[in-house]
Amino acid sequence: MTNSNSNTPVTYSTENNIGIITVDYAPVNALSQSVRQELIDGIEQFENDDAVKAIVIRCKGRTFIAGADIKEFGAAPLEPHLPDVVNRIEACNKPVIASLFGTTLGGGFEVALACHYRVAIASAKVGLPEVNLGLIPGAGGTQRLPRVVGVKKALEMITSGKHYSVKDFSTSDLFASIFDTNADLDQATLQFAESLVEKTDQSLSKVGERAIKNDIDSWSEVISSVKKKSKGKEAPNVAVSILKASLDLDLKKGMALEREEFLKLKESEQSAALRFAFGAERLASKTDLKAEYIDVKSVGITGGGTMGSGIATAFLSSGFKVVLIEQNDDALALGKNRIEKNFAGNVKRGRLSQEQIDGYLSSLTTSIDYQSLSDCELVIEAVFENMDVKKVIFKQFDQVCKASCILATNTSYLDINEIASVVSDPSRVIGMHFFSPANIMKLLEVIQADKSSDQALATAMAVAKKLKKISVLVGVCFGFAGNRMYTRYGREVQQMLLEGAKVAQIDNALTSWGMAMGQLAVGDMSGLDIGYHARSSKPAPEYDKGYFKPAELMYKLGRYGRKTSKGYYQYDENGKASNDPLVDQLISEKAKELGFEQKEFDDDEIAQRAILALISEGLQLLKDGIVKRASDIDVIWLHGYGFPRHKGGPMFQAKQMGKDELESEFEKLRKLESVEIWPEIDLSLIF
Repeated sequence: MTNSNSNTPVTYSTENNIGIITVDYAPVNALSQSVRQELIDGIEQFENDDAVKAIVIRCKGRTFIAGADIKEFGAAPLEPHLPDVVNRIEACNKPVIASLFGTTLGGGFEVALACHYRVAIASAKVGLPEVNLGLIPGAGGTQRLPRVVGVKKALEMITSGKHYSVKDFSTSDLFASIFDTNADLDQATLQFAESLVEKTDQSLSKVGERAIKNDIDSWSEVISSVKKKSKGKEAPNVAVSILKASLDLDLKKGMALEREEFLKLKESEQSAALRFAFGAERLASKTDLKAEYIDVKSVGITGGGTMGSGIATAFLSSGFKVVLIEQNDDALALGKNRIEKNFAGNVKRGRLSQEQIDGYLSSLTTSIDYQSLSDCELVIEAVFENMDVKKVIFKQFDQVCKASCILATNTSYLDINEIASVVSDPSRVIGMHFFSPANIMKLLEVIQADKSSDQALATAMAVAKKLKKISVLVGVCFGFAGNRMYTRYGREVQQMLLEGAKVAQIDNALTSWGMAMGQLAVGDMSGLDIGYHARSSKPAPEYDKGYFKPAELMYKLGRYGRKTSKGYYQYDENGKASNDPLVDQLISEKAKELGFEQKEFDDDEIAQRAILALISEGLQLLKDGIVKRASDIDVIWLHGYGFPRHKGGPMFQAKQMGKDELESEFEKLRKLESVEIWPEIDLSLIF
């Protein structure tokens, strides 16, 4: 039997007495409605063919089925539903073998679990990442997986959403065979199928007929642990409750429970936020740039401090050659040492071998001579925030770099147009704002100055992709997109301190809402002196008499944060933070001096006002054209500032509030403060 219709994503063929169902639906063989239907059709056709003794489900391209079809996200589900597909596969009266390679995820893994046998190439990975979209597996994943690997491992996989190497399961019966990475998978799978047919015992290994392997000693400990790790996310906790409730259920009842909870989560705000974030990240890299990018192989970096060494580490670990420039040999040695320490942490955590690190470091050249940058396709200035110093460096770039070399600054706040004014060809000057630590943080703001060429910007976006970073294209203003919004967020926190909210209360309110850290604790960590000097480059607004006055007070008292063991908090010799009642007292005295009345705040009021400040500034960024898409703002905050992913981002939150409520809240705040601080903005920018 052969189905060779090139318009269908699934084809059927036979080889000897083996029926072969081949999915070929680029790019990742997702489970679209047509794929689901044709999987069922193929099973039924081969089941009714007496000449076929076993069935193989395999895929073309770079992976076995990698999950749901993104194109169908948010649309009404179409039959056949995936639970019906997997149940039909398992019910087949002939052996069905899944042939895995690449990344078999979500619904794809559920299809594999429903097959009677699974074989895989050793490099393959599997996983149930639904929690990353605010969901749980919805086609038997919570039911079949614990019947094979036990509840403990199943819960780990389902609640973490991570990918696992098939080699992790070499001692379990999840896989009937794991083939060497260099093996011909299709041929090896056919040989496996033929060996099954030759056996006289044709009993089928149906996972759904097994009992769940309950290897949990203490459910109360598991529930508590998952709740702590989930940090406010609903789906992991729902998964635990389903696994616990399913212990004594058969497959049918367990899948019914699973499906009921899956559909509830699908309608939740958290799932909507997480699915939105997933799409926003993919959209962020899409631009209107027309030029071809330069293929960058060698990168120059000036500055071997924390930022420069982190950037160098990121480039080296992505296969680039790096030339590190410092002002003297001692500074160079310190910079190289920082890079080595960055890599050493990966060895300690088992992520890299010493051999791999030695290979990366062999691509590092250090020099105090700017002439060493002459062969680089991209150079990045990563020194401290001083305009005069940066101009001197860019003049050096202009003299020694080849004409096609892209000149980038890592500045967090300063005017890139002014920096570009000192070079002969400002079209090749851009911003590449990495977030610290640059070798870990995924966000990169690519900043378009007035004269930046499309080629320079396209090159930066392409480089970001090679670095496995999420890049967002933004325009020039003080702080660009992320730090401009962070300044507005910080301003509102400062104002609430002056109005009576306490340091620990503000941070607790923000972390309880979902932020990774409280804004004041972040200030202590990054250094209150750094924030003070960054703001000093721009005059404080005359209409805002309390503008960062608590932060200024801390600075003038020499309380710079963790580096001085005192900031908004006080720190012991081990770096453990504790409240310092003196700080609240000093801020209260400053508030009275400035004429602010103090009041009691509740946590919800603190969190909402801080988020509204972000929304307000985000709207202003859109109005000013600094950012083209509201979703780009959310990507920046999700990956640069610890905004809770399950809340989508500040602009997603704005849409959840709705136009009327948002306008009402803004109006209240305008009356409380002023229209200059809470400007009137056309909300049709996002509605």
